[in-house]
Amino acid sequence: MIGRSHIVLGVASAVTASSMGYVPLSFVSLCAAGLGSLAPDLDTERSLLGCRMVWLSRPLSRLCGHRTITHSFFVPLLAAWALIHFNGVASLHSAWGAFLIGYLSHIVADLMTGGCWALYPLSKNRVSLWPYAKTGSFREYLLLVCCLGLLSCVTYHYLSRNLHHDGTRAQYHAFIA
Repeated sequence: MIGRSHIVLGVASAVTASSMGYVPLSFVSLCAAGLGSLAPDLDTERSLLGCRMVWLSRPLSRLCGHRTITHSFFVPLLAAWALIHFNGVASLHSAWGAFLIGYLSHIVADLMTGGCWALYPLSKNRVSLWPYAKTGSFREYLLLVCCLGLLSCVTYHYLSRNLHHDGTRAQYHAFIA
């Protein structure tokens, strides 16, 4: 996917996670999710974030190539383990958790637009999911709209469920969303 699509999907994923109570719904969390959704593409200097951090993206590109190690589920799992180990479980319920949600949304989105080494270090084979869409194509935008629709349905479900249990919290979240 292109960078803008990753940002939209990462922020939408953070809003959905917020409706479930995993991360706070705040400006900082949404920015962290947007940044996290761009972070895996630091392995290429042609990306939205990589062209601004050439000092990091160029060596990463030479070392591992595009859509390889940085697009593995191992990276966010290792980061989550480090957060829990050094800061406790509560650190996942913060902007750091939103960053990881954005990171994971990027990997899942790229599985549908060409695939990546999602299972590295267990496998160095490229994994891709159906439906396949070429990056930047009309099908990518259609896929993005479908993903946003699914996230909206999940968010609505959790917010409406909370309305029955705690009216003020759900009304607040519904107003924000």
